[in-house]
Amino acid sequence: MAYQALYRTYRPERFGQMAGQKHITTILKNQVREGQLSHAYLFCGSRGTGKTTTARILAKAINCLHPEEGEPCLGCENCRTAAGQNADIIEIDAASNNSVENVRELISQAQFAPLQLRYRVFIIDEVHMLSGSAFNALLKTLEEPPEHVVFILATTEPQKLPATIISRCQRFDFHRLTVPEIMGYMQYILKADGAQAEPDGLRIIARAADGGMRDALSLLDQCLSFCHGRVTAGDVESILGIMDESFLFDMAEKLLTGDGRGALMGLDEVVRQGRDMTVFAGELAGHMRSLLLAKACGDCADMLSCTQDRMARYQQQAAKHPNARILYAMEQLMGVQNDMRYYPSPRMLLETVLVRIAQPVEDQGTEALAARIALLEEKLKVLTEQGIPAAPAAAPAAAAPAQPVYEEDYLPEPPPEEGYLPEEAYEPPAAPAPAPVPEPAPKPIEERPPAPAPAAAPAAPQGPASANEADALWKQVLSQVQKVNALIHKSAAFGQATALTEDQLTVSFAPAYAGKMKMLNARSVAVLQGELDKLKPGVRLLLREGESDGDVADLVGLFKDKLTIT
Repeated sequence: MAYQALYRTYRPERFGQMAGQKHITTILKNQVREGQLSHAYLFCGSRGTGKTTTARILAKAINCLHPEEGEPCLGCENCRTAAGQNADIIEIDAASNNSVENVRELISQAQFAPLQLRYRVFIIDEVHMLSGSAFNALLKTLEEPPEHVVFILATTEPQKLPATIISRCQRFDFHRLTVPEIMGYMQYILKADGAQAEPDGLRIIARAADGGMRDALSLLDQCLSFCHGRVTAGDVESILGIMDESFLFDMAEKLLTGDGRGALMGLDEVVRQGRDMTVFAGELAGHMRSLLLAKACGDCADMLSCTQDRMARYQQQAAKHPNARILYAMEQLMGVQNDMRYYPSPRMLLETVLVRIAQPVEDQGTEALAARIALLEEKLKVLTEQGIPAAPAAAPAAAAPAQPVYEEDYLPEPPPEEGYLPEEAYEPPAAPAPAPVPEPAPKPIEERPPAPAPAAAPAAPQGPASANEADALWKQVLSQVQKVNALIHKSAAFGQATALTEDQLTVSFAPAYAGKMKMLNARSVAVLQGELDKLKPGVRLLLREGESDGDVADLVGLFKDKLTIT
Protein backbone atom coordinates (compact mmCIF):
# COMPACT_ATOMS: atom_id res chain seq x y z
CA MET A 1 0.00 0.00 0.00
CA ALA A 2 1.27 3.48 -0.87
CA TYR A 3 2.49 5.69 1.97
CA GLN A 4 -0.02 8.20 3.31
CA ALA A 5 0.85 11.46 4.97
CA LEU A 6 0.42 11.66 8.72
CA TYR A 7 -2.47 14.11 8.55
CA ARG A 8 -4.39 11.65 6.35
CA THR A 9 -3.41 8.49 8.24
CA TYR A 10 -4.31 9.86 11.66
CA ARG A 11 -7.36 11.94 10.73
CA PRO A 12 -9.84 11.82 13.70
CA GLU A 13 -12.93 9.66 13.25
CA ARG A 14 -14.82 10.77 16.37
CA PHE A 15 -15.44 14.17 17.94
CA GLY A 16 -13.51 13.15 21.04
CA GLN A 17 -10.35 12.50 19.04
CA MET A 18 -10.15 16.04 17.75
CA ALA A 19 -7.61 18.48 19.15
CA GLY A 20 -9.36 21.53 20.54
CA GLN A 21 -12.63 23.00 19.18
CA LYS A 22 -14.57 21.80 22.24
CA HIS A 23 -17.06 24.65 21.81
CA ILE A 24 -18.09 23.15 18.47
CA THR A 25 -17.89 19.40 19.08
CA THR A 26 -19.99 19.66 22.24
CA ILE A 27 -22.85 21.39 20.38
CA LEU A 28 -22.76 18.93 17.51
CA LYS A 29 -22.76 15.88 19.81
CA ASN A 30 -25.76 17.25 21.70
CA GLN A 31 -27.66 17.88 18.47
CA VAL A 32 -26.98 14.35 17.24
CA ARG A 33 -27.94 12.81 20.58
CA GLU A 34 -31.19 14.77 20.84
CA GLY A 35 -32.07 14.60 17.13
CA GLN A 36 -32.15 18.37 16.70
CA LEU A 37 -30.20 18.61 13.47
CA SER A 38 -30.06 21.73 11.33
CA HIS A 39 -30.58 21.55 7.60
CA ALA A 40 -27.41 23.62 6.89
CA TYR A 41 -24.14 24.25 8.71
CA LEU A 42 -21.40 26.79 7.99
CA PHE A 43 -17.89 25.98 9.27
CA CYS A 44 -15.51 28.99 9.26
CA GLY A 45 -11.86 29.09 10.25
CA SER A 46 -8.26 29.23 9.05
CA ARG A 47 -6.51 26.32 7.38
CA GLY A 48 -5.84 23.13 9.30
CA THR A 49 -8.26 23.79 12.16
CA GLY A 50 -10.53 20.78 11.48
CA LYS A 51 -13.42 22.05 9.33
CA THR A 52 -13.48 19.21 6.81
CA THR A 53 -12.72 16.59 9.47
CA THR A 54 -15.63 17.81 11.60
CA ALA A 55 -17.93 17.74 8.57
CA ARG A 56 -17.04 14.10 7.86
CA ILE A 57 -17.51 13.05 11.48
CA LEU A 58 -20.88 14.81 11.58
CA ALA A 59 -21.93 13.05 8.36
CA LYS A 60 -21.12 9.67 9.96
CA ALA A 61 -22.74 10.58 13.30
CA ILE A 62 -26.13 11.56 11.84
CA ASN A 63 -26.20 8.34 9.78
CA CYS A 64 -24.92 6.00 12.52
CA LEU A 65 -27.33 3.24 13.50
CA HIS A 66 -26.09 3.11 17.10
CA PRO A 67 -24.69 6.53 18.07
CA GLU A 68 -22.91 6.71 21.41
CA GLU A 69 -23.62 10.03 23.16
CA GLY A 70 -23.65 11.81 19.82
CA GLU A 71 -20.52 10.02 18.59
CA PRO A 72 -20.50 7.56 15.67
CA CYS A 73 -19.99 3.98 16.85
CA LEU A 74 -17.65 3.17 13.92
CA GLY A 75 -18.88 -0.42 14.05
CA CYS A 76 -22.25 -0.39 12.32
CA GLU A 77 -22.77 -0.87 8.62
CA ASN A 78 -23.57 2.81 8.00
CA CYS A 79 -20.35 3.94 9.72
CA ARG A 80 -18.29 1.54 7.63
CA THR A 81 -20.08 2.65 4.49
CA ALA A 82 -19.67 6.35 5.27
CA ALA A 83 -15.95 5.84 5.90
CA GLY A 84 -15.32 5.05 2.22
CA GLN A 85 -16.71 6.25 -1.07
CA ASN A 86 -20.46 6.60 -0.74
CA ALA A 87 -23.07 8.06 -3.06
CA ASP A 88 -24.98 9.58 -0.14
CA ILE A 89 -22.04 11.66 1.21
CA ILE A 90 -20.94 14.03 -1.56
CA GLU A 91 -17.92 16.30 -1.19
CA ILE A 92 -17.58 19.18 -3.63
CA ASP A 93 -14.61 21.50 -4.04
CA ALA A 94 -16.13 24.85 -4.88
CA ALA A 95 -12.76 26.17 -6.05
CA SER A 96 -13.01 23.99 -9.17
CA ASN A 97 -16.81 23.55 -9.32
CA ASN A 98 -18.01 27.11 -8.89
CA SER A 99 -20.33 27.66 -11.83
CA VAL A 100 -24.09 27.83 -11.76
CA GLU A 101 -24.28 24.57 -13.77
CA ASN A 102 -22.43 22.71 -11.00
CA VAL A 103 -24.86 24.04 -8.39
CA ARG A 104 -27.88 23.10 -10.51
CA GLU A 105 -26.54 19.55 -10.81
CA LEU A 106 -26.12 19.45 -7.02
CA ILE A 107 -29.70 20.65 -6.53
CA SER A 108 -31.04 17.98 -8.86
CA GLN A 109 -29.19 15.28 -6.87
CA ALA A 110 -30.68 16.62 -3.64
CA GLN A 111 -34.17 15.76 -4.84
CA PHE A 112 -33.47 12.02 -4.72
CA ALA A 113 -33.73 10.00 -1.53
CA PRO A 114 -30.52 8.50 -0.09
CA LEU A 115 -29.57 5.09 -1.44
CA GLN A 116 -28.07 3.49 1.69
CA LEU A 117 -27.85 6.00 4.54
CA ARG A 118 -30.49 7.94 6.47
CA TYR A 119 -29.39 11.37 5.21
CA ARG A 120 -27.81 12.62 2.04
CA VAL A 121 -25.01 15.00 3.07
CA PHE A 122 -23.46 17.61 0.77
CA ILE A 123 -20.09 18.94 1.96
CA ILE A 124 -19.07 22.03 -0.06
CA ASP A 125 -15.47 23.02 0.70
CA GLU A 126 -14.15 26.54 -0.02
CA VAL A 127 -17.72 27.65 -0.61
CA HIS A 128 -16.69 31.31 -0.89
CA MET A 129 -15.30 30.48 -4.38
CA LEU A 130 -18.80 30.03 -5.85
CA SER A 131 -19.90 32.64 -8.35
CA GLY A 132 -22.68 35.11 -7.65
CA SER A 133 -25.13 33.29 -9.91
CA ALA A 134 -24.23 29.97 -8.25
CA PHE A 135 -25.05 31.45 -4.83
CA ASN A 136 -28.37 32.70 -6.15
CA ALA A 137 -29.22 29.27 -7.53
CA LEU A 138 -28.41 27.66 -4.17
CA LEU A 139 -30.46 30.05 -2.04
CA LYS A 140 -33.92 28.45 -2.22
CA THR A 141 -32.71 24.88 -1.84
CA LEU A 142 -30.42 25.85 1.03
CA GLU A 143 -33.29 27.53 2.88
CA GLU A 144 -35.85 24.71 2.47
CA PRO A 145 -34.06 21.52 1.42
CA PRO A 146 -35.76 18.09 1.42
CA GLU A 147 -35.96 16.47 4.84
CA HIS A 148 -33.33 13.88 3.96
CA VAL A 149 -30.66 16.46 2.93
CA VAL A 150 -28.07 18.21 5.10
CA PHE A 151 -25.70 20.88 3.72
CA ILE A 152 -22.31 21.48 5.34
CA LEU A 153 -20.42 24.50 3.95
CA ALA A 154 -16.77 25.11 4.83
CA THR A 155 -14.77 28.27 4.14
CA THR A 156 -11.65 30.13 5.20
CA GLU A 157 -13.08 33.51 4.17
CA PRO A 158 -16.62 33.90 5.46
CA GLN A 159 -16.61 37.63 4.73
CA LYS A 160 -16.91 36.80 1.02
CA LEU A 161 -20.18 34.93 1.48
CA PRO A 162 -23.48 36.75 0.81
CA ALA A 163 -25.45 37.56 3.94
CA THR A 164 -28.38 35.63 2.50
CA ILE A 165 -26.31 32.43 2.57
CA ILE A 166 -24.96 32.97 6.08
CA SER A 167 -28.44 33.67 7.47
CA ARG A 168 -29.69 30.27 6.26
CA CYS A 169 -26.99 28.30 8.13
CA GLN A 170 -25.85 27.59 11.66
CA ARG A 171 -22.43 29.19 11.80
CA PHE A 172 -19.50 27.69 13.74
CA ASP A 173 -16.14 29.53 13.97
CA PHE A 174 -13.10 27.28 14.38
CA HIS A 175 -10.31 28.71 16.52
CA ARG A 176 -6.61 28.41 15.84
CA LEU A 177 -5.14 25.54 17.82
CA THR A 178 -2.81 26.37 20.68
CA VAL A 179 0.77 25.09 20.96
CA PRO A 180 -0.09 22.62 23.80
CA GLU A 181 -3.00 21.21 21.77
CA ILE A 182 -0.81 20.66 18.72
CA MET A 183 1.99 19.18 20.80
CA GLY A 184 -0.40 16.79 22.53
CA TYR A 185 -1.77 15.46 19.24
CA MET A 186 1.72 15.08 17.77
CA GLN A 187 2.80 13.08 20.81
CA TYR A 188 -0.23 10.83 20.32
CA ILE A 189 0.77 10.25 16.69
CA LEU A 190 4.43 9.60 17.57
CA LYS A 191 3.39 7.03 20.13
CA ALA A 192 1.11 5.32 17.65
CA ASP A 193 3.80 5.43 14.96
CA GLY A 194 6.60 4.19 17.22
CA ALA A 195 8.74 7.35 16.85
CA GLN A 196 10.27 9.77 19.35
CA ALA A 197 10.82 13.51 19.51
CA GLU A 198 12.27 16.03 21.92
CA PRO A 199 9.70 18.33 23.54
CA ASP A 200 11.66 21.38 22.37
CA GLY A 201 11.55 20.10 18.80
CA LEU A 202 7.79 19.55 18.96
CA ARG A 203 7.35 23.01 20.44
CA ILE A 204 9.25 24.58 17.54
CA ILE A 205 7.06 22.69 15.06
CA ALA A 206 3.88 23.73 16.88
CA ARG A 207 4.89 27.39 16.91
CA ALA A 208 5.82 27.29 13.21
CA ALA A 209 2.42 25.74 12.35
CA ASP A 210 0.69 28.96 13.46
CA GLY A 211 -2.41 27.21 14.81
CA GLY A 212 -2.92 24.74 11.95
CA MET A 213 -2.79 21.03 12.71
CA ARG A 214 -2.28 20.00 9.10
CA ASP A 215 0.79 22.25 8.81
CA ALA A 216 2.18 20.80 12.04
CA LEU A 217 1.72 17.20 10.90
CA SER A 218 3.28 17.94 7.53
CA LEU A 219 6.37 19.38 9.25
CA LEU A 220 6.48 16.42 11.64
CA ASP A 221 6.30 14.03 8.70
CA GLN A 222 9.22 15.83 7.07
CA CYS A 223 11.27 15.78 10.28
CA LEU A 224 10.65 12.06 10.81
CA SER A 225 11.95 11.36 7.31
CA PHE A 226 15.07 13.44 8.03
CA CYS A 227 15.79 12.13 11.54
CA HIS A 228 14.96 8.43 11.02
CA GLY A 229 12.49 8.15 13.85
CA ARG A 230 13.90 10.61 16.44
CA VAL A 231 13.24 14.33 16.13
CA THR A 232 15.59 16.78 17.86
CA ALA A 233 15.34 20.54 18.22
CA GLY A 234 18.48 21.08 16.12
CA ASP A 235 17.09 19.00 13.28
CA VAL A 236 13.84 20.96 13.30
CA GLU A 237 15.74 24.25 13.19
CA SER A 238 17.79 23.01 10.23
CA ILE A 239 14.70 21.92 8.32
CA LEU A 240 12.78 25.13 9.01
CA GLY A 241 15.83 27.34 8.34
CA ILE A 242 15.61 29.17 11.65
CA MET A 243 18.28 30.03 14.22
CA ASP A 244 18.37 28.58 17.69
CA GLU A 245 17.11 30.60 20.64
CA SER A 246 20.60 31.32 22.05
CA PHE A 247 21.60 33.01 18.80
CA LEU A 248 18.45 35.14 18.85
CA PHE A 249 19.14 36.24 22.42
CA ASP A 250 22.74 37.17 21.51
CA MET A 251 21.64 39.02 18.37
CA ALA A 252 18.98 40.97 20.23
CA GLU A 253 21.49 41.93 22.93
CA LYS A 254 23.91 43.30 20.33
CA LEU A 255 21.20 45.35 18.65
CA LEU A 256 19.78 46.78 21.88
CA THR A 257 23.22 47.70 23.28
CA GLY A 258 24.32 49.49 20.10
CA ASP A 259 26.87 46.89 18.91
CA GLY A 260 26.46 47.39 15.17
CA ARG A 261 29.62 45.46 14.29
CA GLY A 262 28.51 42.41 16.26
CA ALA A 263 25.06 42.54 14.65
CA LEU A 264 26.54 42.55 11.13
CA MET A 265 28.82 39.65 12.00
CA GLY A 266 25.80 37.73 13.31
CA LEU A 267 23.97 38.32 10.03
CA ASP A 268 27.02 37.06 8.14
CA GLU A 269 26.80 33.83 10.16
CA VAL A 270 23.14 33.48 9.20
CA VAL A 271 24.04 33.80 5.52
CA ARG A 272 26.95 31.34 5.81
CA GLN A 273 24.63 28.72 7.29
CA GLY A 274 22.30 29.11 4.32
CA ARG A 275 19.35 30.43 6.34
CA ASP A 276 16.58 32.45 4.75
CA MET A 277 17.15 36.10 5.70
CA THR A 278 13.43 36.90 5.48
CA VAL A 279 12.69 34.08 7.94
CA PHE A 280 15.52 35.31 10.16
CA ALA A 281 14.12 38.86 10.18
CA GLY A 282 10.72 37.48 11.16
CA GLU A 283 12.25 35.38 13.95
CA LEU A 284 14.16 38.37 15.28
CA ALA A 285 11.02 40.54 15.17
CA GLY A 286 9.17 37.80 17.06
CA HIS A 287 11.93 37.76 19.67
CA MET A 288 11.57 41.53 20.14
CA ARG A 289 7.83 41.01 20.56
CA SER A 290 8.50 38.44 23.26
CA LEU A 291 10.77 40.92 25.07
CA LEU A 292 8.12 43.62 24.82
CA LEU A 293 5.41 41.33 26.24
CA ALA A 294 7.74 40.12 28.98
CA LYS A 295 8.44 43.72 29.98
CA ALA A 296 4.78 44.71 29.90
CA CYS A 297 3.11 41.57 31.29
CA GLY A 298 5.79 39.86 33.34
CA ASP A 299 5.40 36.07 33.35
CA CYS A 300 3.37 35.34 30.20
CA ALA A 301 4.63 31.89 29.22
CA ASP A 302 1.14 30.84 28.09
CA MET A 303 0.84 33.85 25.83
CA LEU A 304 4.27 33.26 24.28
CA SER A 305 3.91 29.45 24.21
CA CYS A 306 7.33 28.90 25.75
CA THR A 307 8.86 27.10 28.69
CA GLN A 308 9.42 28.73 32.08
CA ASP A 309 13.19 28.70 31.53
CA ARG A 310 12.84 30.61 28.31
CA MET A 311 10.33 32.95 29.91
CA ALA A 312 12.87 33.74 32.63
CA ARG A 313 15.46 34.58 29.97
CA TYR A 314 12.98 36.89 28.23
CA GLN A 315 12.28 38.72 31.48
CA GLN A 316 15.97 39.00 32.32
CA GLN A 317 16.89 40.47 28.94
CA ALA A 318 13.85 42.76 28.76
CA ALA A 319 14.61 44.25 32.19
CA LYS A 320 17.94 45.60 30.93
CA HIS A 321 16.55 47.65 28.05
CA PRO A 322 13.90 50.41 27.84
CA ASN A 323 10.62 49.94 26.00
CA ALA A 324 11.48 52.56 23.38
CA ARG A 325 14.57 50.65 22.20
CA ILE A 326 12.74 47.31 21.97
CA LEU A 327 9.72 48.83 20.21
CA TYR A 328 11.91 50.68 17.70
CA ALA A 329 13.80 47.49 16.85
CA MET A 330 10.57 45.52 16.47
CA GLU A 331 9.01 48.10 14.13
CA GLN A 332 12.11 48.29 11.94
CA LEU A 333 12.30 44.50 11.57
CA MET A 334 8.59 44.16 10.78
CA GLY A 335 8.82 46.85 8.12
CA VAL A 336 11.81 45.31 6.33
CA GLN A 337 10.32 41.82 5.87
CA ASN A 338 7.98 42.80 3.05
CA ASP A 339 10.58 44.99 1.32
CA MET A 340 13.15 42.18 1.25
CA ARG A 341 10.93 40.12 -1.06
CA TYR A 342 11.16 42.71 -3.83
CA TYR A 343 14.61 44.18 -3.22
CA PRO A 344 17.39 42.89 -5.52
CA SER A 345 19.85 42.67 -2.61
CA PRO A 346 17.91 41.65 0.53
CA ARG A 347 21.12 41.24 2.56
CA MET A 348 22.09 44.85 1.95
CA LEU A 349 18.64 46.03 3.00
CA LEU A 350 18.70 43.94 6.18
CA GLU A 351 22.22 45.17 7.03
CA THR A 352 21.02 48.75 6.74
CA VAL A 353 18.15 48.08 9.12
CA LEU A 354 20.38 46.33 11.65
CA VAL A 355 22.81 49.27 11.71
CA ARG A 356 19.90 51.69 12.08
CA ILE A 357 18.58 49.69 15.03
CA ALA A 358 21.97 49.45 16.71
CA GLN A 359 22.85 53.10 16.16
CA PRO A 360 19.70 55.19 15.56
CA VAL A 361 21.71 58.40 15.12
CA GLU A 362 20.97 59.48 11.57
CA ASP A 363 17.28 58.58 11.62
CA GLN A 364 15.28 61.76 12.28
CA GLY A 365 11.97 60.06 13.02
CA THR A 366 10.17 60.32 16.33
CA GLU A 367 10.71 56.63 17.08
CA ALA A 368 14.43 56.93 16.41
CA LEU A 369 14.65 59.98 18.65
CA ALA A 370 12.94 58.10 21.47
CA ALA A 371 15.33 55.18 20.93
CA ARG A 372 18.37 57.47 21.11
CA ILE A 373 17.13 59.05 24.31
CA ALA A 374 16.50 55.63 25.80
CA LEU A 375 20.01 54.51 24.82
CA LEU A 376 21.56 57.58 26.45
CA GLU A 377 19.53 57.03 29.59
CA GLU A 378 20.69 53.43 29.72
CA LYS A 379 24.35 54.46 29.39
CA LEU A 380 23.89 57.10 32.08
CA LYS A 381 22.33 54.50 34.35
CA VAL A 382 25.32 52.19 33.87
CA LEU A 383 27.79 54.99 34.61
CA THR A 384 25.84 55.95 37.70
CA GLU A 385 25.83 52.38 38.98
CA GLN A 386 29.61 52.21 38.45
CA GLY A 387 30.13 55.45 40.34
CA ILE A 388 31.53 57.29 37.30
CA PRO A 389 30.28 60.86 36.85
CA ALA A 390 28.54 61.39 33.54
CA ALA A 391 30.49 64.64 32.92
CA PRO A 392 33.18 66.59 34.82
CA ALA A 393 31.77 69.20 37.11
CA ALA A 394 32.00 72.63 35.54
CA ALA A 395 33.93 75.32 37.42
CA PRO A 396 31.64 77.93 38.90
CA ALA A 397 31.48 81.01 36.74
CA ALA A 398 32.82 84.23 38.18
CA ALA A 399 30.04 86.35 39.48
CA ALA A 400 29.45 89.41 37.35
CA PRO A 401 29.77 92.73 39.16
CA ALA A 402 26.44 93.97 40.32
CA GLN A 403 25.15 96.82 38.22
CA PRO A 404 22.79 99.33 39.77
CA VAL A 405 19.35 99.19 38.24
CA TYR A 406 17.25 102.31 38.24
CA GLU A 407 13.54 102.64 38.05
CA GLU A 408 13.59 104.45 34.73
CA ASP A 409 15.14 101.40 33.04
CA TYR A 410 11.78 99.61 33.40
CA LEU A 411 9.63 102.49 32.16
CA PRO A 412 8.10 102.07 28.67
CA GLU A 413 9.30 104.02 25.69
CA PRO A 414 6.95 106.89 24.69
CA PRO A 415 5.00 106.52 21.44
CA PRO A 416 6.18 108.37 18.32
CA GLU A 417 5.13 111.97 17.81
CA GLU A 418 3.13 111.50 14.60
CA GLY A 419 -0.44 110.50 15.25
CA TYR A 420 0.17 110.61 18.97
CA LEU A 421 -2.57 109.78 21.41
CA PRO A 422 -2.47 110.38 25.17
CA GLU A 423 -1.11 107.44 27.14
CA GLU A 424 -4.58 106.63 28.51
CA ALA A 425 -6.03 106.18 24.98
CA TYR A 426 -3.06 104.69 23.22
CA GLU A 427 -3.52 101.11 22.01
CA PRO A 428 -0.77 99.37 20.05
CA PRO A 429 -1.73 97.70 16.74
CA ALA A 430 -2.99 94.16 17.00
CA ALA A 431 -0.32 91.51 16.50
CA PRO A 432 -0.41 87.73 16.68
CA ALA A 433 -0.08 86.64 20.25
CA PRO A 434 3.33 85.03 20.81
CA ALA A 435 3.59 81.66 22.46
CA PRO A 436 3.48 82.07 26.26
CA VAL A 437 6.91 81.89 27.80
CA PRO A 438 7.77 81.98 31.48
CA GLU A 439 8.52 85.51 32.58
CA PRO A 440 11.90 86.02 34.23
CA ALA A 441 11.91 87.08 37.82
CA PRO A 442 12.02 90.91 38.01
CA LYS A 443 15.34 92.35 38.87
CA PRO A 444 15.56 94.23 42.12
CA ILE A 445 15.16 97.93 41.66
CA GLU A 446 17.71 99.97 43.44
CA GLU A 447 17.14 103.52 44.28
CA ARG A 448 19.45 106.03 42.69
CA PRO A 449 22.09 107.01 45.18
CA PRO A 450 21.69 110.61 46.21
CA ALA A 451 23.95 112.96 44.38
CA PRO A 452 26.82 114.25 46.47
CA ALA A 453 26.21 117.66 47.87
CA PRO A 454 27.95 120.26 45.72
CA ALA A 455 30.74 122.19 47.23
CA ALA A 456 29.86 125.61 48.42
CA ALA A 457 30.37 128.07 45.65
CA PRO A 458 29.54 131.67 45.17
CA ALA A 459 26.24 132.41 43.53
CA ALA A 460 26.33 132.32 39.77
CA PRO A 461 26.24 135.71 38.18
CA GLN A 462 23.01 136.86 36.61
CA GLY A 463 22.59 138.55 33.26
CA PRO A 464 23.57 137.82 29.65
CA ALA A 465 26.67 135.84 30.64
CA SER A 466 24.60 133.54 32.86
CA ALA A 467 22.02 133.02 30.10
CA ASN A 468 24.73 132.08 27.60
CA GLU A 469 26.25 129.57 30.05
CA ALA A 470 22.79 128.09 30.79
CA ASP A 471 21.98 127.76 27.10
CA ALA A 472 25.30 126.02 26.42
CA LEU A 473 24.70 123.59 29.27
CA TRP A 474 21.17 122.86 28.02
CA LYS A 475 22.51 122.11 24.53
CA GLN A 476 24.99 119.66 26.07
CA VAL A 477 22.16 117.99 27.96
CA LEU A 478 20.10 117.66 24.77
CA SER A 479 23.11 116.33 22.89
CA GLN A 480 23.62 113.59 25.49
CA VAL A 481 19.90 112.77 25.55
CA GLN A 482 19.91 112.39 21.76
CA LYS A 483 22.47 109.62 22.15
CA VAL A 484 20.32 107.90 24.78
CA ASN A 485 16.85 108.44 23.30
CA ALA A 486 16.26 110.49 20.19
CA LEU A 487 12.50 110.61 20.80
CA ILE A 488 12.94 112.33 24.15
CA HIS A 489 15.40 114.73 22.55
CA LYS A 490 12.87 115.63 19.90
CA SER A 491 10.10 116.20 22.39
CA ALA A 492 12.35 118.38 24.57
CA ALA A 493 13.95 120.42 21.81
CA PHE A 494 11.59 123.35 22.11
CA GLY A 495 12.81 125.54 24.93
CA GLN A 496 15.80 127.68 25.70
CA ALA A 497 17.74 127.81 28.94
CA THR A 498 17.51 131.31 30.40
CA ALA A 499 19.41 131.09 33.65
CA LEU A 500 21.85 128.89 35.58
CA THR A 501 22.43 129.06 39.30
CA GLU A 502 24.28 126.81 41.70
CA ASP A 503 21.23 124.56 42.25
CA GLN A 504 18.95 124.85 39.18
CA LEU A 505 18.85 125.23 35.42
CA THR A 506 15.88 127.22 34.17
CA VAL A 507 14.43 126.30 30.78
CA SER A 508 11.54 128.28 29.31
CA PHE A 509 8.84 127.01 27.00
CA ALA A 510 5.83 128.57 25.30
CA PRO A 511 2.24 127.21 25.57
CA ALA A 512 2.35 126.77 21.79
CA TYR A 513 4.45 123.73 22.53
CA ALA A 514 1.94 122.25 24.94
CA GLY A 515 1.27 119.38 22.49
CA LYS A 516 4.90 118.42 22.71
CA MET A 517 4.92 118.85 26.43
CA LYS A 518 2.28 116.16 26.74
CA MET A 519 4.86 113.76 25.39
CA LEU A 520 7.11 114.49 28.34
CA ASN A 521 6.24 111.68 30.70
CA ALA A 522 7.92 110.87 33.99
CA ARG A 523 10.60 108.82 32.30
CA SER A 524 11.50 111.64 29.90
CA VAL A 525 11.92 114.12 32.73
CA ALA A 526 14.01 111.61 34.65
CA VAL A 527 16.29 111.06 31.65
CA LEU A 528 16.75 114.80 31.18
CA GLN A 529 17.53 115.25 34.87
CA GLY A 530 19.91 112.27 34.77
CA GLU A 531 21.97 113.71 31.92
CA LEU A 532 22.04 117.08 33.68
CA ASP A 533 23.36 115.37 36.83
CA LYS A 534 26.23 113.91 34.84
CA LEU A 535 27.25 117.36 33.65
CA LYS A 536 26.39 119.42 36.73
CA PRO A 537 25.82 117.30 39.85
CA GLY A 538 23.29 118.80 42.23
CA VAL A 539 21.68 121.11 39.65
CA ARG A 540 17.90 120.69 39.37
CA LEU A 541 16.03 121.16 36.08
CA LEU A 542 13.33 123.87 36.18
CA LEU A 543 10.83 124.36 33.34
CA ARG A 544 9.37 127.85 33.12
CA GLU A 545 6.30 128.92 31.17
CA GLY A 546 6.80 131.80 28.76
CA GLU A 547 4.54 134.71 28.09
CA SER A 548 1.19 133.29 27.02
CA ASP A 549 -2.37 132.77 28.19
CA GLY A 550 -2.25 129.02 27.51
CA ASP A 551 -3.65 126.54 30.02
CA VAL A 552 -1.01 124.14 31.34
CA ALA A 553 -3.04 122.60 34.17
CA ASP A 554 -2.96 119.22 32.39
CA LEU A 555 0.83 119.32 32.51
CA VAL A 556 0.79 119.85 36.25
CA GLY A 557 -1.60 116.92 36.67
CA LEU A 558 0.53 114.76 34.42
CA PHE A 559 3.99 115.36 35.90
CA LYS A 560 3.14 116.44 39.47
CA ASP A 561 6.38 116.91 41.40
CA LYS A 562 8.45 115.94 38.38
CA LEU A 563 7.68 119.25 36.70
CA THR A 564 7.90 122.74 38.10
CA ILE A 565 6.23 125.56 36.22
CA THR A 566 6.79 129.13 37.32
